[in-house]
Amino acid sequence: MALNMIVVTEDEVARFRSKLPAATAEQIMVTYGVSETTWRKLRKGTPVRVLTAERMRARYVTLP
Repeated sequence: MALNMIVVTEDEVARFRSKLPAATAEQIMVTYGVSETTWRKLRKGTPVRVLTAERMRARYVTLP
């Protein structure tokens, strides 16, 4: 695994999912700024870039 990669925990993915209006490619992009492919990686426990995870965390805290 590259140094700039991270595995997001299942609990955190579940929290992300809880604020996702719909699991469509469009809503994933609008809500978290990631592609459906990245979303699939998160759900499978595959490493994603640290910056991607940080961006999602930043957006998560601003969601209602």
